[in-house]
Amino acid sequence: MNTKYVFLDIDGTLVAADGVIPDSAREAIGKARAAGHKVFICSGRSRCEMHEDIMSVPFDGIVGSAGAYVELEGRMIYHRPMTEAMNRRLLDYFLGKNMAVLLETNDDLLVNDIGLEYIRRHIEECNARGEPYDKALFDLASPLSAVKEPYKLPVNKLLYVTKEHEPEQIKQDLQAEFTVVDSAIRLPGRSGELSEPGMDKGNGIRILISHFGADRKDTIGIGDGENDIQMLRETGFGVAMGNGNPKLKEIADYVTTDVDKDGLYNAFLHCGLFQA
Repeated sequence: MNTKYVFLDIDGTLVAADGVIPDSAREAIGKARAAGHKVFICSGRSRCEMHEDIMSVPFDGIVGSAGAYVELEGRMIYHRPMTEAMNRRLLDYFLGKNMAVLLETNDDLLVNDIGLEYIRRHIEECNARGEPYDKALFDLASPLSAVKEPYKLPVNKLLYVTKEHEPEQIKQDLQAEFTVVDSAIRLPGRSGELSEPGMDKGNGIRILISHFGADRKDTIGIGDGENDIQMLRETGFGVAMGNGNPKLKEIADYVTTDVDKDGLYNAFLHCGLFQA
């Protein structure tokens, strides 16, 4: 049996809106690893955003911050934050337009005042409607205003949320200088994420595959969002979640069920990672 190398997105793939891993997904990961396969997180989230609920499942490694961070068996083997000039360009652009901004480093999730207000309102609305939200993630948010020189932070990725501006215009303004994709963050409004030009999940996948000396045909990517497109293109077999972005489904080799309808379990079963 060839060892398979499986790369999993988090939001909308490993976890639903409440940030909780379904029992069936835990079972699938455990069975696949017991069968000798390697299972990795491959997420846009920074390392600090992979809280205890997520890391309660044993993984063989992590691709975080959309490829800017790679960890293997608990040890960081790659980290490439954006430069001070990149940080300055992005912060000047988004803060100048009064948009909500979230800066991700390995250790912190730093949010400007507008973003903190968005988070507060979102939590209030979820509570009022009795809807779930990822409390462990939003509890990480700390004020960007407390940082004296934010341009000098080791920022892996910037997220924005807006109700007034068009994401397509933001892409046009910045895509020549940065990687710009839609975001899966669950806040009111439209959102996107920006990172170093050319940086994507495929970068982290290539690093891990090279480390193991694995063949691309033995790799599997499973995701749901636009920022998973490069992951599916980089892996030998691509799976889109039933709740996934239509753009991702178009390029997927297989579309499984929704995240909260045993989607990950069904995907693992379809890929032959364990016996039913």
